[in-house]
Parts: sequence; C-alpha cells; structure tokens
Amino acid sequence: MSKQYVVFGLLVLWAVTMACSLITSPPATAPAGNPTPNVATIVAATLDAMVSTVEPTTAPATATIPDATATATPGMAPSALLIAYARAGNIFLWREGTSPRPLTTTGLDQSPRISPDGQWVAFLRNGELYAIRADGSGERVLVDRAYLNAFRSAGLLDVRVGKFAFLPGGREIFFSLYAETEGYPGLLGDLHRVNVEGGAPSLVLAGGQGYGEWTFSPDGRLFALAQGNRIRVLNRDGSGDRVVFTFPSVATYSEWMYYPQVVWKADSSGFYTVIPASAVLENPSEPSRYYYVPLTGGSPTQRAEFVTVPVWESFAHLSPDGLNVAYIYPESSSSRSLHVIDPSGTDRRIQTDSQLTILNWNPNSRHVVVYNPNTADVYLQAFGESPIPINDTSGYIAEMRWVSETRFLFLSGEELRLRDLSSAASVVIDSGVTGYDFTLVP
Repeated sequence: MSKQYVVFGLLVLWAVTMACSLITSPPATAPAGNPTPNVATIVAATLDAMVSTVEPTTAPATATIPDATATATPGMAPSALLIAYARAGNIFLWREGTSPRPLTTTGLDQSPRISPDGQWVAFLRNGELYAIRADGSGERVLVDRAYLNAFRSAGLLDVRVGKFAFLPGGREIFFSLYAETEGYPGLLGDLHRVNVEGGAPSLVLAGGQGYGEWTFSPDGRLFALAQGNRIRVLNRDGSGDRVVFTFPSVATYSEWMYYPQVVWKADSSGFYTVIPASAVLENPSEPSRYYYVPLTGGSPTQRAEFVTVPVWESFAHLSPDGLNVAYIYPESSSSRSLHVIDPSGTDRRIQTDSQLTILNWNPNSRHVVVYNPNTADVYLQAFGESPIPINDTSGYIAEMRWVSETRFLFLSGEELRLRDLSSAASVVIDSGVTGYDFTLVP
C-alpha cells in the first residue's frame, strides 16, 4: 500500500510564518564599508558547465548508519530521551522507559521548550512566557502582561511572546514579540532574554533591529542574526553588534523574505552559509554560493558555487558540520537531481527524478533526508549508497527531528512518534500532540 505523506505542509507553514513577519518588516539595508558579493561577475557558462558532476562508478551499496548514542562514554551513564509536549492545552513530560505525566492542567498551555539539561520546561500561556521544573514544581511567569504591554503602541490590539528558545547549554531564554492587529499579526522585530531561574526580562535588540533568524554559537556566547541582505554577529546580551557578511537580497516573488541558513563551526570561530541566486527568474543560470565567514583573521571566502532550483521549490541545505551542501539541480523542466557539493568544489549527483525536495540532514552529515512526491516516500540518501526508507506511517508527517543518527521524532497527524531505524516500525508516544521539544539527559 502506498504511503501518503503531506510533507509539504512544513513548507506551507514556514511560508505563512515568513509572510506574517514581513508585514511590519522594514527593508534591510547594508551598511557602508562591508563588501557585497558581486553578482555582476558571475562566470558565463552553461548549466552543465556550472556543475561538474561526479557519477558513481560502481553499483550502490547498502548503507549502514552506526548509532552514536548506542554505547555510553566510559565512566558515564547512557543518555535518555526526555520530551516535553503539548496536548489539549496542557504540558506533558515523557522520559524514555516511563509513562507521560502532566506538568500543567490549565488547558491553556502550548509550545513547550525544554532546557538543555532537562531541568526546566518553558511554555506559552495566553501570550505570556511561563516555566516549570521538570518535576512539576516551581511554576512561574517569566514574561508577564505588564512587560508585554510596555511594547504595545497605537493600533496594536495585543502583544504576545512569539519565537523563543533556550541558549545552548544554559537556562537563559531568547525570545521575540509579535502583535495582534485588525489585520494580520506582525512581528515587532525585537529580541529579548530572560533567565528561567528568575530575574526580570531584558531587551537585547529594540523593535525593528531584530528581524530575521538567529542562530547561537556552540559555546552560547554569540549569535548570528541572518537578515534580508546581511548577517550580523552579536554577543548574547546584544553588545558587540557587527555586520560580518552582506549579500544581494533574494527575490522570492512573494510576501516572504529569505533568510540564509547559518551553521557554526564547532569551536565558534566562524560559520558557513549559502546565498541563493538573487533573481532566478530573470537569470536562471545565476548560481547559489557557498561561503565560510571567519570572525577573526580573515574575510569571507567563497567555497563553491552551483545552480539550483528556486528557493520556493527547495532550499539548499548545509550539513550539520557545515562541510557539505545538498541541493536540487534543474536537469530540465521535468527532471530534478539531488546533489551534494563540498568546500573543494567536488560535486556529486546522487539521484535523479521528476520531483525531489530536501527536508534536512542526518546528524552524520553524510545522509540527506529527501522527500520524493512520485513515490510519497521519505528516505535517507548518500552518494554511492542505496536509499534508506524511513517513513512507516500514512497521513501527515511534520516536525521531523533527529535524536541520534538512527533515531528521530515526528508528528503523524497529531500522533507524536519515535522511530528507530533498527526497528520495523515507529512507536506512538502520545496522540493529540500539537508541539514538542526534546533533550538528552543522563
């Protein structure tokens, strides 16, 4: 029986979110003195010449993926999966090997986020930000109505907490605000922070200065803020603001704005990013470009360039280590191929079909997660290896997140499921789930 997957719901939801953010978003401008990649100097070549394809020379081998968490580090206990999720307006906590237990019972709570150490769960209630300990004690409001109202101006019906996340390895939360209006809701373009253990929230970036996508460095000291035509790097308190990279804004021919992906180096000394073609309809042969941006001792360097499908068809995705880019190449009007390119410019064609969409990468930075609408399958794919099917349910699939190299969580409809690739099928953790977050704890 054919498996029916509505994976494109993820892309629709993302596009709607971006459209809402654009309602109040002012056009970004690149400050003087920062070099912009010169699109006018694109190398004149055909599409085939733009991509130097390396074909497999032997039959694909069956792939195996070792589980990085299968064995514990000597002297340390193995990690256990801890999940916070929302169901029927309440927050639940599930630890692997136990039954789910409720942390709240108000019927008003949603969007849980769990601290990296698993000790706290933050969540939204009526637009305010709350937190509760993992044992169910110490519930407190972190961002209350009084703080939110201080940012409410004329014409705004209400101000609420929007996006929020824990900093890596800490108990501090970063968050932004959005406003309810007579029309569409709109982001305020600000950033704030608050400590889950107490203390008043504080402003990091004022309204209009924080539009975009933030990505924290692995050590939690810095964050990159990707905006419409630049990437800024700041200390986590908002100081030290500097533009480290500029680029031509990417035309999406719609209401949403493209913000480039940022993948930090493990030592937080710099990051990788990919900038798509700025005007693909006007210039289909304009390449996307793959860069490394150091924070000290050098300027941004282009590692590779390649022609890919428009951003609304499929994004180019950086691998978790930043050392590979997966993208979809337009072979023709009716043919697409999955490619992976590395910093040396070596480009490998992995698969060809009439339609392909990249979802994300496996944590091993070798296997790409691909959705094929022709077969309604989701699978792992690597160069020279047979595809590994990973879907085992019918219906809607969303919020797919890797726990390890062989285990991942996802929503099928409103069922929260855990799949281990060594098992025949996924298991249902709970049903009626509207959102979740997880961490690994001893």
